[in-house]
Amino acid sequence: MRNLSPAMMSMQMWKGRTSGTRPPEHAATLMCSKPKENEKEGRFYFRDKIIPDRVGEYSIQFSFTVDKTRMLWSEQFVINVEPNDPVKLMPDVQPPTPVVSNIRSIALRILVNNLRLKIMDEYDNPTGANLDGKVVVTIKSPNETDIEIPQFQGKVRQVQFNLSRGCAEIVNLILAENSPGIDGTEYILFFNPVVPGFVKENALKPFELPFMFSNDCKKQQQIAALTREKDQITQSVVAYKSLFDTNNQLVTELKCQAREASVKEVHLKTDLRNIDIDVSQLTAVEHIEVMMRVKAAEREKIMKEPRRICTIPNTSKGNPDVLGKIAHLAHVADNEAAKVISWHLASDMDCVVTLTTDAARQIFKDTQGRQQVLPLDTIYRKNLPDWNKSLPHIRNGRCCFEPLGNPVFVRDLLIFPEHLPNCKIVFGMLLGDTILLDDLDAANHYRKEVVKLTHCPTLLTRQGDRIRSNGKFGGLQNKAPSLDKLRGMYFGAPLPPSYHKLTTQIDLLQQYRTAFMKLRDVKSDIETHMQYLKSPEMLKKREELQLQEKQLQDIEMKLGMTPVRRTNGAGWKRPVSESEDSPSISTKRTRRDSYRTQNTDVVSSLPALSSPATSTGTVTRKRKV
Repeated sequence: MRNLSPAMMSMQMWKGRTSGTRPPEHAATLMCSKPKENEKEGRFYFRDKIIPDRVGEYSIQFSFTVDKTRMLWSEQFVINVEPNDPVKLMPDVQPPTPVVSNIRSIALRILVNNLRLKIMDEYDNPTGANLDGKVVVTIKSPNETDIEIPQFQGKVRQVQFNLSRGCAEIVNLILAENSPGIDGTEYILFFNPVVPGFVKENALKPFELPFMFSNDCKKQQQIAALTREKDQITQSVVAYKSLFDTNNQLVTELKCQAREASVKEVHLKTDLRNIDIDVSQLTAVEHIEVMMRVKAAEREKIMKEPRRICTIPNTSKGNPDVLGKIAHLAHVADNEAAKVISWHLASDMDCVVTLTTDAARQIFKDTQGRQQVLPLDTIYRKNLPDWNKSLPHIRNGRCCFEPLGNPVFVRDLLIFPEHLPNCKIVFGMLLGDTILLDDLDAANHYRKEVVKLTHCPTLLTRQGDRIRSNGKFGGLQNKAPSLDKLRGMYFGAPLPPSYHKLTTQIDLLQQYRTAFMKLRDVKSDIETHMQYLKSPEMLKKREELQLQEKQLQDIEMKLGMTPVRRTNGAGWKRPVSESEDSPSISTKRTRRDSYRTQNTDVVSSLPALSSPATSTGTVTRKRKV
């Protein structure tokens, strides 16, 4: 099929497999990309589309919108999203901040009891199942001037654990008795992966776990209680900030979409004015649809008007290497010109043109050798005429004599509905420099003068006469019959310019309707979301965030810490909780609707602090394919 708008094609993607033939409601919808100049007509391309951050199986299905009520669906394709290259060492779940003392009791000196670390990609997907090595654990101070650094049991400064198949089990990591260290200070455990092949330039990022050090048992208990409270408030603050960041990102995204939609609408309005459409009447979707129906009816009326049509059957277009029969590859507007050109090429009109010899041989085989075929890959192209060169009576831009009969190259009278470059090759080879004039007298005069300058090509006349390139004319062999005696084996007439203008108008009206609806919807979303951000519920959440940030500063002052915030206190981003029922991929509108629902449910799910849990609507980065 040809002349189909890419806007009618879309792609749906969702996580997992489905038993039905249609995508689920939560499937993400991705639109078709605009075709490039060098791409084949009738094909649809999807470029730079996002893929999910999380690994696993995803399903893809394509749809084509025929009209408001009918859609065509492709079969479903399953893809497997695999992890990216390994970049860091991370735990599945962020452990709490340890609080230890250097006293005799081993229970109070345990830094890590049991912790599993995995090599992950930048999107927190486990990877590196083929990587083995070791994890070297050291203790560092945030303050580089500190010289008292705690030590591990055995008075050692580092401990090693095996890394097998991208995973390491950290067990019984204990502080040394009477270990050095500054009382009430925060230190950091560095879990550094050492894997062969990962040099300094591309080394895996280590995992950092802060811990509080004390040299007094009673003080350790106080610090432990404060640290637990700090971890809880920190988690709540991070969840609140993630909530507000998500809403801010959504507002920014909506405003960006509104600007893009507005620019698109203005651009389409200009295009519509340029093709004689009064855009002042298009103030609602209903008005646009009414005008589309009027234009479609006018176009249908033109299609039904009688015009010259080639009646010989064409080949099916199932094979992209088959262009079709020569009689169907070109149109000619003038009836007399169409008659004489069709007669001149009578022996070639039924020939099927193919791009490759293989396609030509297949047609030859299927028809037992009865069908003429012409493969383009066997044409010697250096002798093909230049379509931009002047008529032979013009030299260096000047006429050498005054011609009669309005001479014109026959090839310039051909109109190619499609396959323009290939059609120029075909008709350039078949017609060469053949010229059309008004009558035989004008043709004889033209040839007589041209041969004084150069070789004269074959001449045709609108009255049906032919003068061959060797000068011979006359006789039945050089006189075209009437159009009805060609038995439909002639070039068809092109559709009038009004038809193409109406087609352009309908296409632009469809685009304008889409842009109009998108701008209307985006503006409505912005207004609704801004009202929600100013609601008492969101104002209360901001007050709670400020209160908890103040509580966090007070606790850090009690712990003697410098109030410098890290993500979860360790430079580690807590993974977003995922519900099994929630979709892994969502469209922008689905995400917007889910934010408001999640924001209302999120407060009650946190322990004792009346703060939001980590939102499942957190905006994540996307990779392109």
